[in-house]
Amino acid sequence: TGSNGMAIWTGLKPGSYIVEEVDPAEGYSIIQSSETVYLADNGEQSVITVRFENMPDGNLLIRKVCATNPSETLPDAEFKITYADGTLIGDSNGIFKTDENGEILISGLQPGKSVVVTETQAPPGYLIDTQSQTVQIKEGRTVSLTFKNQPKGELIIQKRDSATGQPLPGAEFRITTAAGCEVGLDGVIGDSTLTQNGVFTTDNNGEIRVTNLAPGAYVLTEIKAPQGYVMDAPSTNVVIGEGGDTQTVVITNTPKGGLVINKLDSVTHEPLEGVEFTITEADGTVVDDNGGMTSSMGLYRTDENGQIIIDGLVGTFLVTETKTIEGYTIHEETRTQTVVINPNETQTITVYNDPIGGVEIIKVNADYTRERIPNTTFEIRRMDGAPVDTVTTDRNGRVFLPLEDGSYYAVEIESAEGFKLDDTPVYFTVENGKTTTLRMENTPVSGILIHKTDSATGEGIYGVPFILYDSTNTPIGQYTSDDRGYVLIEGLEAGRYYLRELENEGYVPDTEKKTVYVESGETTEVEWENTPITGQIQVTKTSADYNSVNGWPAGTPIPGTEFEIYNARTGNLVDTIQTDKNGVASSRPLPLGRYKIVESKAADFYGLDKTPIEVEIEFAGQIVKAAMTNKSLYTNVSIQKTGYVEVMPGQQIRYDFSGIANNSTTSLTSFYWRDTLPGQAVRLDKIVTGTYNV
Repeated sequence: TGSNGMAIWTGLKPGSYIVEEVDPAEGYSIIQSSETVYLADNGEQSVITVRFENMPDGNLLIRKVCATNPSETLPDAEFKITYADGTLIGDSNGIFKTDENGEILISGLQPGKSVVVTETQAPPGYLIDTQSQTVQIKEGRTVSLTFKNQPKGELIIQKRDSATGQPLPGAEFRITTAAGCEVGLDGVIGDSTLTQNGVFTTDNNGEIRVTNLAPGAYVLTEIKAPQGYVMDAPSTNVVIGEGGDTQTVVITNTPKGGLVINKLDSVTHEPLEGVEFTITEADGTVVDDNGGMTSSMGLYRTDENGQIIIDGLVGTFLVTETKTIEGYTIHEETRTQTVVINPNETQTITVYNDPIGGVEIIKVNADYTRERIPNTTFEIRRMDGAPVDTVTTDRNGRVFLPLEDGSYYAVEIESAEGFKLDDTPVYFTVENGKTTTLRMENTPVSGILIHKTDSATGEGIYGVPFILYDSTNTPIGQYTSDDRGYVLIEGLEAGRYYLRELENEGYVPDTEKKTVYVESGETTEVEWENTPITGQIQVTKTSADYNSVNGWPAGTPIPGTEFEIYNARTGNLVDTIQTDKNGVASSRPLPLGRYKIVESKAADFYGLDKTPIEVEIEFAGQIVKAAMTNKSLYTNVSIQKTGYVEVMPGQQIRYDFSGIANNSTTSLTSFYWRDTLPGQAVRLDKIVTGTYNV
C-alpha cells in the first residue's frame, strides 16, 4: 500500500482471485487476513474494491519496585515473557531485564492476546517473586504490570569478652537455617545455599556480617572459641524478619584462667632459674604453651624470676617437678600437685627445693652486673693446694659443685670469649651442709682495629709497625699491619690510648701520635692513611727475530702486549698495563718498593714469555725501565712418504706416511696435507683411516 493506504492491480483476466494480507504496517495487527473476489467476463472493464482493516498493536510496561518502599525502583530484575500459548516474545528466548529505572517496555504486541510474565531472577539483595502475572493486550493501548520484591535480611554477630566487653577476633561459628541448610557468604536463597560450608570467623572487630538472608529462623553454633577463652553458650537461635530485617546478636566468651608456679630456695627464698616441670591435664594430655600455638610437649623451665606463667587454662591439671638444678634436691611430698583452674581465675603454687652443701659460682659482667657470663672455667682447690675439681659456668653463668664442709679457694683459669681473665684466688668456706655463693666479675675485653691504607688507591699497606701507649704514655706493645693493612689489638681495658707509626717504606711518614678512646666491650676502629712516595715502571717490548707472518724484522716494537705488576713483598696485583703502538707500556704512579713484572698476554703471532722480571723503585719520581723481547711464532709440519716411484699397468701401488711431526714454535690443534694422484691413471682401493697424535 502507498501513502494513501491503497494498492492497485490492473490488467487482470476474468476469474476468481484471493487477496491475502501477509504483512501489516508497523504498529498494527491483521484482523481478516484474506478476501475472495470475482472478475466477470462481460466485455466491459470491471473494477472491484477490496477493503482491509488493521487494529493498532498494544504495548506492555513492566515495573519492578521494592515491596517495603514502592518508590524505589529495582534495575537488573530478569523476566521471561510469553503469549498464553507459550510463544516466546522478543528475540532473546523471551528474556528481558529491567533498566536503570526498573522498567521493561515491550511494544508491537498483538491486541486481544494474553501475555504471561514470570520473574526468573531477582535484583541483588532481594527475594524473587515467583508468582507469574497474566495480562491481555489492548488495541492501541499500553497495559502495565507491577512486581514487588522483598529485600533480603542481614545478620550481625558480635563476639565480646564477658568481663570487659572487648571485641574478640578468631571465634568460629557455623550458621545454618532451621532446616539445617548451611549459609554461605552471600546468604540463603529459598532452600539453597551459596558455599562457605556455613563456617565464619569473627574479624579484628569481633564481628561477622552475613547479608542476603531470606526471612526465617537461623541457628548460630559456636565451634571454636577465641584463643584464651571458653564458650559460654554452644548455640543461639535468631529470626530474620521480612522487609530487609537486620538482626544483631551479641555472644560473649569467658576468659580462661592462668597458672603461676614459683620455685624458691627453701632457706633463702631466692628464686631458682632452670627447674623443670611437666604440666598435664587430668587425663594425661600435655599442656602446650601459647594455647597450642607453640608446642612445649608439656615441659617448662622456670625463668630468671623462678617462675612459670601459663595463660588460657581451664580444668584440672597435674604439675610435676621433673628436674631441679645443681645444688638442690626435690621435695618428694610436693613433687606432684593437683591444681583446679576455673574460668577467669589464676592459681598460684609455690614449690621449694632444699640446697645441698657446696659452692655456687655466679659469673657476671663487671660493667653490667645483670648480665651473666657462660663458659668461664674455674679450678677448685683445698687450702693445701690439692685439686678438687674443674668446673665451667653454664648458659646462665652459674655452676654448682657439691662439697664437704671445709675451706677452699677458686681460681679462674679460662675466661669467656670477650672477657679479661681474672686469676685472683677467691677463698670460701662450706659449713653445715649449706651452699656458699660466690658472685665474681669479669671485665669485658676491648680492642683497637687499625686499617692502614694508601691514600691514592685505598688499598691496605703491608708491614707498617705501630707502638701502642697507655694513658700515661707507657709503651704497651709493638704491632705490624698484615697483608690487607689491618692491625687488631685485643685484650685492652676501657680508657685512653695513644698510637704512633714508626716507619713506612715508600710512604710519607706520619709520626704524630693519635689519641684513641676504647669503650668497654667494644672494638674501636681507626682508619689511617699514608700518602705514597711514587715512581713509575716503563716496559718496552720488541720482536726478538724476523716474524714471517706479519713481516716485522727483529727489534720492531710490539703493540698489544699485556703485563701484570705485583708487589714483590705481598704478592698483591698493583697494576695491569699494555704496550702502545711504540711497544711501550707505563704503569700508574707506584709507591717505592720492589715489584715483579709478568707478561700475561702476548701480541698476535708472538709467543708468551712468562718469565718474571723484578725491579725496584728507589726514590720519588724515578722511572724504572725494563726491556723485553718476544720470539715469533711460525708453523712447520714434517711428513715422510714412502712407496713405488714407477710401476707397470695393473700393478698395485702402496704409499706409507710416517714421521709426521709438528716443528712449529706453537701448538697446533689440527692440520692436514694434500696428496694429489693422477685420476686418469690410478684408482684408490683402500686407505687406512684413524686418529694420530703428534
